[in-house]
Amino acid sequence: MLLKDMRVGQQGRIMALRSEGLHCRRLCEMGFLPGTEFSVIHRAPLGYPLALKVRGYEVIIGKTDAATVEVEAQHEINA
Repeated sequence: MLLKDMRVGQQGRIMALRSEGLHCRRLCEMGFLPGTEFSVIHRAPLGYPLALKVRGYEVIIGKTDAATVEVEAQHEINA
């Protein structure tokens, strides 16, 4: 499953990044490393950007980035 397919309130774990070079490095610097747990806390009215809780802080990620992050959905939080 890709990050772009997750709903608000879902939690998951990052499995892999499908990007290369500087794009991959930028995602890693924002905390998107394999094994990292996160939760989707907000989605803009038109679907993007997404607000995520990653490693204790909030990260805003766009459509292009969300399409390159492979995740494993865990469970949904009652928000």
